[in-house]
Amino acid sequence: MNVLADTLSRPVVDNLDEASICEVCPVVIDWPHRTPEEVRCSQLEDPTIAKIIEDLERDGEPATQWTERGYYVVHGVLYKVDLYGDSEEPLLVVPEANLADLMKELHDAPTAGHLGLDRTVKKIRERYFFPNMRSYVAKYIKDCELCQRYKPTNLKPAGLLQTPIPQHRFEVLAMDLFGPLPETDKGEKWIFLVEDVASRWVEIFPMVNSTADACAQILIEEVFLRYGFPRRIISDNGTQFVSAVMQKALFVLDIKQNLTPVYHPEANPAERKNRDMKQMLAMLVGPEHRNWAEALPAVRFALNTACNQGTGQSAAYLTFAREFRSPLTNTTDLRPIIEQENYVPQVTPYLRNFAEHLKEMKLRVEGQQDARKVVADRNRRPAPIFEVGDLVLVESRILSVKSKGITHKFAPRREGPFTVGRVCSPVSYELLDSNGLVKGKYHSSFLTPYSGQAPVATAKKRGRPVNDSGSVLKSVAKSVSETPAIGLEGEVVAYPNAAQTSRPQRERRLPAKYLT
Repeated sequence: MNVLADTLSRPVVDNLDEASICEVCPVVIDWPHRTPEEVRCSQLEDPTIAKIIEDLERDGEPATQWTERGYYVVHGVLYKVDLYGDSEEPLLVVPEANLADLMKELHDAPTAGHLGLDRTVKKIRERYFFPNMRSYVAKYIKDCELCQRYKPTNLKPAGLLQTPIPQHRFEVLAMDLFGPLPETDKGEKWIFLVEDVASRWVEIFPMVNSTADACAQILIEEVFLRYGFPRRIISDNGTQFVSAVMQKALFVLDIKQNLTPVYHPEANPAERKNRDMKQMLAMLVGPEHRNWAEALPAVRFALNTACNQGTGQSAAYLTFAREFRSPLTNTTDLRPIIEQENYVPQVTPYLRNFAEHLKEMKLRVEGQQDARKVVADRNRRPAPIFEVGDLVLVESRILSVKSKGITHKFAPRREGPFTVGRVCSPVSYELLDSNGLVKGKYHSSFLTPYSGQAPVATAKKRGRPVNDSGSVLKSVAKSVSETPAIGLEGEVVAYPNAAQTSRPQRERRLPAKYLT
């Protein structure tokens, strides 16, 4: 039923309750309209189109050539017919100067919907014509900021698997925090895990507070002074690991720090041990979740004595050149029988055998990593190569907030653009915002090349107050000069004499100018 027409056809009724008439909803739409004279003037400003109009209006041989190609003039306006298409609808020839306005109407407008290349070109071809239409529309859509931020890429994740192989034991350590967990009777809520990347040896420490000072104290007293000082440490971007306290300690000890890319935990080898530890704790603790700290020694023993699939040996054997004795070993031990027969062990063959096992371990690790790389790279693509100064968009991680009326479904997929400040590895980059401040280190799978000019962005405040009151590092911090120093290859930066605050357990990132 045509409500509007039916209502207008009825006679006037006195004392009509207008509030009860809800079917009539007049809508006025003001579409921009250009007269033929205005269109002709804009066409004549284009030298190419003006030449075609001039030839067609003279009715000579040049006019015949243009007519054979589908051009003709109506009321002084140039049109073109697609001679090879199914439709004979005349298409308005658009001057180059008006292409941007046309794209805003047919791509950017709310009624256009920022559609893709094929549907936008099809919509334009229904009424308009201009040379190199598809390439122009493709470039326009590629440079559209909203399309870059909101639309999916429909591509495999970028960045092939990297497989570095450590050469020596306790040369590279990986660390991570696990928690918070139910508080034990001693007030412990966190687990600090440190793993040797080469031998897979694991140390596990329960912690009351996950502060930078506590982590640094455990590293120095329980790991470094027991197994030696490593050359490099791998960790995530937790505040405990990027704080001034931790970076001072690593700088003074000449230890290089590698931070994993943001939202890319698989780059930290300790994450795998966290998963194994979680499974073991869940089975040992049972319903009494507060007793998890009592099971940590047994879990550590199980992790270090189990044969690792990657190395082919247990962490205990690769660390101490022998397997640990277990309660079951005592019942089947032949050493008392051997000692009664005056058996003299041959040390040289034993050490030679251990050296052969180390070589086999390295070859096995290489083979395992190559096989793992083949499987992982099937679902990935080579990472785009960015250089310092390139503009990129970063995948956003916006969560829904019901109280603020925000849903992640309507949030942009990417934010930026940001500038590549440093190439950290073939698949990771350090990014800077518009003010030159460090945003973070990101894996290439989270980055998308930005096309177009960089808009001016407002700076976001970053950083937290510093807590530098730890006892274990007071003597270490005094040896650092007043001038901020840069560590090896720009990876480790010391920021001495950070300002103190009364707020505990709060750390801040270093200023960007000290990280470059």
